[in-house]
Amino acid sequence: MKSKNILIACQDEYGIRPLSTLLHGIGYKIETVKSVSETVRKVRKGDAHVLLLDDELEGLKAFDLVPLFKKINEKIQVIVISPEVPLGLVKRLRGAGIFYHAMKPIDPEEICSAVECAFEKIERESLQEGFLPFFIPRRVPA
Repeated sequence: MKSKNILIACQDEYGIRPLSTLLHGIGYKIETVKSVSETVRKVRKGDAHVLLLDDELEGLKAFDLVPLFKKINEKIQVIVISPEVPLGLVKRLRGAGIFYHAMKPIDPEEICSAVECAFEKIERESLQEGFLPFFIPRRVPA
């Protein structure tokens, strides 16, 4: 993986600006979007590896959006940032396929660590895809 791209989907531009500045300073390539349609377009394009998703975007809850994004790009790692942690919400988000759930107010160290772990998972999965086919026995044509 040459560049590590992060897509931040959040309507609150001022609340997310310090986080995007911090992640950009660490060396990640950051793109920010404010709408569901822009997020879908960017996820479909496939350039983003990690998606930082606000708990609500244009009135739609994250647990409704995550399955859509995972269906478009199953390899994208989704980190949801929300102000509340009801157990039912966390279960729905985990069931939808998120990588991590972070709480507001945003702890920069926690987010940086989660993003780093997400990229490590992507690296591990890409290595398995690269080497695994050689070890899977196949029928030899007679």
